[in-house]
Amino acid sequence: MNIRWDAVVDPAAVESSRAPPALPHPIIDRNSTDIRVRVQLFGALAALSSQRSFELVLSAGAFVADVIAILGERLGEIFSAQIVDADGVKRRHCRLFVAGYPIENLQTPLYPISDLTEIDIILLIAPEGG
Repeated sequence: MNIRWDAVVDPAAVESSRAPPALPHPIIDRNSTDIRVRVQLFGALAALSSQRSFELVLSAGAFVADVIAILGERLGEIFSAQIVDADGVKRRHCRLFVAGYPIENLQTPLYPISDLTEIDIILLIAPEGG
């Protein structure tokens, strides 16, 4: 995982001049119709499953929201309720990183690249800074 921990606890603490763009410009594999994603769960979310890492294959055109929906089906309503509210908006205490870059919008697109796209999901409870 290649994440700045100060960005996990307080995204505003990272100087905007040093912060990376929302997502890097990926080297898109134009021959691929699939997106390979590895999702890692951290913090309180890791206790919801005996598995902390999941590898998924999604169709081209998928969004981060699709990943959350698939994991919600696998891990149940308790998982989903920790990530999104009743309106489907990401909760403040949940941090999502795609390829090491923090994201807030679940409609962030995923791109087919030659390697796995890494998605880290961190749920911060009070003792962890949430």
